[in-house]
Amino acid sequence: MELTKDRAAIIITGVIAVVTLGVYLFLYRPAISKCSEAGCECRMIESEVLRARESMYLLKQDAAKRVFVSENNISVAIDELTKQGRSKGINFTSITPGKIENPGDVGYKILPIDMEIESTYKELAVFLGLLEGLKESLVTVKDIDIASEEIRSAKLRARLILNMYLSYQ
Repeated sequence: MELTKDRAAIIITGVIAVVTLGVYLFLYRPAISKCSEAGCECRMIESEVLRARESMYLLKQDAAKRVFVSENNISVAIDELTKQGRSKGINFTSITPGKIENPGDVGYKILPIDMEIESTYKELAVFLGLLEGLKESLVTVKDIDIASEEIRSAKLRARLILNMYLSYQ
């Protein structure tokens, strides 16, 4: 069996074809599959980022509509808060405004309000949801401590510390 030029060319071509097929099957195809998965993941993350940006924009717009309460209107704002709570079944047993805090050069001051309330879990949840929707003031929950009045009672006692944001005069 003599190795001729034609036969050598066919063997070399065959070896190159087998090596190319091996490279395709063992290197290129898995790499393309990984790239495809990564591309799907990137598109999913990109859509989440776009939704997050839109949500942040809407929150900024909503926050811009809210006004900081002036120190002269603190009692009015607390009264609005308690009226909203009472309309949802909250029984306020104690409301104690704290000392106004100045967090630095941020453009607002903070009034902590210590509240003790009695309600059901649902009433408390509705009241906490109302805080987000207040139009006349900006209020956040700084701390919350919840305890049931009895072992199997739907009533609970809660102590809330709310931060009411005040404008500089």
